[in-house]
Amino acid sequence: MLMHANLLCTAWDGETLVGVARSVTDFEYCCYLSDLAVDLAYQKQGIGRELIRLTQSKLGERAKIILLSAPKATEFYPKIGFKRHDSAWILPAKKNLE
Repeated sequence: MLMHANLLCTAWDGETLVGVARSVTDFEYCCYLSDLAVDLAYQKQGIGRELIRLTQSKLGERAKIILLSAPKATEFYPKIGFKRHDSAWILPAKKNLE
């Protein structure tokens, strides 16, 4: 997972990794934020929001951040400014095209 990400932002508490934002991006047009994870003990402290801000700071002026939310996180993203997009599509793993 980490080997093929081309943008990785992390949050630390001393020597303890407490959060990570892993993305694949062209840095100019789009950034797919594939994983945003914060240790349960550190959640609700703004770490996820700051990891997204750090990710955004590494991108060009026009680059959009795109993500698929984990089911338990769907309430988080609208609160910090993300907008729902109606034209996203998912093809399940190993699904044959018709």
